[in-house]
Amino acid sequence: MLSTVEERIVVRPPRPGDHGSVGGFLIGLSLVSRYHRFFSGIRNITAELVDAMLTVTSTQWVLLALDGETVVGHAMAVRADGQAVDIGVVVADAYQYRGVGRRLAHELSAVLTASGSTRVRCDVLQENQVVLEWSRRFLADSRLEPDGETITVCGTLAGYKEIGCSAAGPAATAPSAKPV
Repeated sequence: MLSTVEERIVVRPPRPGDHGSVGGFLIGLSLVSRYHRFFSGIRNITAELVDAMLTVTSTQWVLLALDGETVVGHAMAVRADGQAVDIGVVVADAYQYRGVGRRLAHELSAVLTASGSTRVRCDVLQENQVVLEWSRRFLADSRLEPDGETITVCGTLAGYKEIGCSAAGPAATAPSAKPV
């Protein structure tokens, strides 16, 4: 029997039957977790939001973290400007600080690297010290660009030369592209 949460977690791309599980996962997030991920304490989880968060295309990648059949984490990246990808990760409150976000970020970086994407960006609330600290460790050359209550973190996945940073929107609101 697996003894730790980190050992039990399976990370995989979404499947056709995941809509209800991801919807339940999002509904179960605290308002603080929703605020950190979406910059809003969204109260209504719509089918359209869940669809957008499960859509995988040639410019959008999605990974889910599961503990058994329960979705406990979601990571996505959207190619923002032809080179950079905008990333977003959210983990169920009961699973935070247990390695799930780190695992999602690590596996998402492998997917991005395989796709040829090495430059990343992410908009972070200044109060979200967990993500800011992660960016300092995870990105070889992280750069913080403060703008009011948010900070745009730009950098290159470890081992790659930086090629700049430009503005782009949050991953969860990016339009879908044609399916791969």
